[in-house]
Amino acid sequence: MRVASKLLATVLVAAATTVGAIHVGLAQDATPAATAGDNDTFISHLHSGSCADLSAEPVQRLADLSLPDWVAPLSGGDTAAAESAGISATDFGNAPVPVAVSTTSVAMALSDIIAGKHAINVERAEPADNEDSVACGNIGGVPDSDGNLFVGLEQVNDSGHSGIAWLHDDGMNTTIVVMVAHPDQQAGIESALAVLEATETAEATPTAPAATPIAPVSGTPVS
Repeated sequence: MRVASKLLATVLVAAATTVGAIHVGLAQDATPAATAGDNDTFISHLHSGSCADLSAEPVQRLADLSLPDWVAPLSGGDTAAAESAGISATDFGNAPVPVAVSTTSVAMALSDIIAGKHAINVERAEPADNEDSVACGNIGGVPDSDGNLFVGLEQVNDSGHSGIAWLHDDGMNTTIVVMVAHPDQQAGIESALAVLEATETAEATPTAPAATPIAPVSGTPVS
């Protein structure tokens, strides 16, 4: 089980790394800056209390969640931008539910976070909706032998967004990886892939060469 746990932790780190740039917020910075880009989706906070009774002020603002770079052009139907980014329907596979990810290092021991009763709240990033929660998860349980604890993030306010949080014990610090699914983006991705596939198929279909016209016979016919 220890090997399996280490393998799962490695896979999750790789997943967090490949979903765009990891947004690492230092615990000393109450508002960690996210990497610039148009794919930032939600903000998240570590609160004391529970999802049913969150503290008025967060204990720590976590790094902003970010979708992979390929999501925006596909979900928005911008197939030209998708082609420019090197996206090929042939190699892409099925249309997935994309996942937004953030990674933050918090200057609190995992045991203190658990025993102190905390929760992770995910909210919309727009200033007008900064109190509009979309997902929340209570932190509790027993970390495995490698210091990993996984908790679910349930949708809030019928947002349609749920996910998972992975907390890893780093001694006096805790690494928190938040992952939230965006099912609302899947239909747009599927449509864009269909357009790309049709375009690639048309480009790959060979065009028959034009027939060479036969020149009329000239000269005086022999009787």
